[in-house]
Amino acid sequence: MKTTLDLPDDLMREVKIRAVQEHKKLKDAIAEFIRKGMTASKSRPPKLPKPVKLRGGPITTEEIEAAIAWGRD
Repeated sequence: MKTTLDLPDDLMREVKIRAVQEHKKLKDAIAEFIRKGMTASKSRPPKLPKPVKLRGGPITTEEIEAAIAWGRD
């Protein structure tokens, strides 16, 4: 399948150099990199955000509502 992508120049330069070094066609090198990336992302568990530590005790419902209202203004 033909696809047009807008990639950063420095990234494409690295990919082209690597393809030449490995004696591969550019399209084959890119397909291999995508496959490796897809496989790697399956084996890693998703990153969970770090818990937020609050200072000053629990937050009240009124404080939450005020913060939401402030964000809308």
